[in-house]
Amino acid sequence: MLFPARFELSACFGALFVLAMSLSGCSAGNGSEGRCATSTECSGGRVCLDGRCVRGGVPDAAVDAGRETDAGPDASVDANLPMPVDAGPCREVSAESTVEPVPVDILVAIDNSGSMTEEASEVQSNLNNFATILGASGLDYRIVLLSASRQTDAQGVCIPAPLGSGPPSCLGGPEGRLLALHVSVASRNAPDLMLANYPMYRDFLRPAAAKVFLWITDDESATYTADEFRAAMAALDPAGGFDHPIHNSIVGYHGDATPADWARAAAGACSSLARVGATYLRLSDCLTDANAPVPDCTPGRHAKVCEADWTPIFDEIARGVLAGVPVRCEFDVPPPPAGYEIDVDMIGVTYRTTGGAVAAALTRVDGPAACAAGGWYFDDPGMPTRIELCPEVCRTVQADPDARMDITLGCASLLM
Repeated sequence: MLFPARFELSACFGALFVLAMSLSGCSAGNGSEGRCATSTECSGGRVCLDGRCVRGGVPDAAVDAGRETDAGPDASVDANLPMPVDAGPCREVSAESTVEPVPVDILVAIDNSGSMTEEASEVQSNLNNFATILGASGLDYRIVLLSASRQTDAQGVCIPAPLGSGPPSCLGGPEGRLLALHVSVASRNAPDLMLANYPMYRDFLRPAAAKVFLWITDDESATYTADEFRAAMAALDPAGGFDHPIHNSIVGYHGDATPADWARAAAGACSSLARVGATYLRLSDCLTDANAPVPDCTPGRHAKVCEADWTPIFDEIARGVLAGVPVRCEFDVPPPPAGYEIDVDMIGVTYRTTGGAVAAALTRVDGPAACAAGGWYFDDPGMPTRIELCPEVCRTVQADPDARMDITLGCASLLM
């Protein structure tokens, strides 16, 4: 789901970061030695600061080995150890990371049979508006179009600029977002052609992009059922490219309260349909061939092919794409300040929701194979650059328009 929430990354530098620069003769890279309660538990001239042994190393003038203090008798225990000039409140560094959707590849198949002349004109008139809505949101999209060309077929389409080139070539526009394959789609073979032409558009698709389909026809698939088509697409290489597609359809049906209403004439008028597009409706509504819900499936939109004005239909499908495309579930680890290195064991991740309320304090796991409820992991445990959420957390975050992720990088004072 695309939403305007921002994940705020709060970084308190200190305990997370091990002093790695030269301070008054201490060599770079000499970091924390371990946990401590007082400096007597630290060796090698280190001091205990916020529970960790840290290299101090301040000029001798900053230390009065035998001075009295106002802190009481116990304060003299550390009197001969290097004292930090500034051991006050921890300093914080904050950054904001906009929640961005993953890229989306949209596959459109248009029935070019003789009964679809008016419908082809609606597609040609509205596809640029559709693309404009997607582009205005910042979505990184591409469109694959399977249809005959209007230059050779009255039921074909020729998408004008800026998305397409317009006549005479009727190909993609200068931005390279449209791949127009001039394939004549018959009344009942759109799924067949989507599979048969995969080698022609495979390289145009992006492995990490969400896949969205738009089926436009007044008829029904003759070869593939909904379950069969899902299985056929899932079997394509590379593996996983079509694991969670979102289907949309502009097809023939009467009513849509239940699947039984699709073909029930009394449920609504649709005079131009040839056959009820039950296969496409099941794909769009995340239903199996037996009309049972498909697990872990995001429904798309469906509309009647017999509607006179398709502008609101394309607007609704575009907004449905924006709502259905998942956001990224990975976040950059903010870099440490100069002279420090990250202590990965001190990173905490908290998921917050409406009003900043804590929804869950998440737990680090060893990697994607170890994912559990409420888990997250590093892209590279040795040298992490990203924090990635486990799938269950990711789905929860994607469904929450008020989601925010706080990534805390420790808290301690910087020695000077």
